Amino acid sequence: MTLQRQRLFWIGLSGWVLVVGCNGNDRNWKETVPVTGVITVNGQPAEGVHVTFHPAGGMDQAQPTETKAITDKEGKFAASTYVLGDGAPPGEYTLTFSWPKLNTISMAFEGDKLKGKYDQPGKSQHKIVVESGQPLDLGTIDLKP
Repeated sequence: MTLQRQRLFWIGLSGWVLVVGCNGNDRNWKETVPVTGVITVNGQPAEGVHVTFHPAGGMDQAQPTETKAITDKEGKFAASTYVLGDGAPPGEYTLTFSWPKLNTISMAFEGDKLKGKYDQPGKSQHKIVVESGQPLDLGTIDLKP
């Protein structure tokens, strides 16, 4: 990941953690389980792919959380819910993927190099089950634009 992207990612994640985690009582956090994997595109490691975990039953209304990840230069990712790399709460998920390009002028992510092929939960074939206390390695997921 380029230094510029790393800075942007850390700034964004810090803000996200503050918003999600600033309830003053972290004992209310759900259990999280490490979930890792590698994303390749046409067999090559893909840096900057955004991975989103969509709960099968929809968002938990009593204790809402979001679980996301972004790949590094080797295509590796680790799911994050409350803090970087802490994992995902136990449950069933559908994964979606997008690969935006960083606009260095606006410092915003734009477009999708995967052409929207993997960004709809209803169309995704990537379903996982995260079990309590069982770290999950998803191996390599190869995407084709």
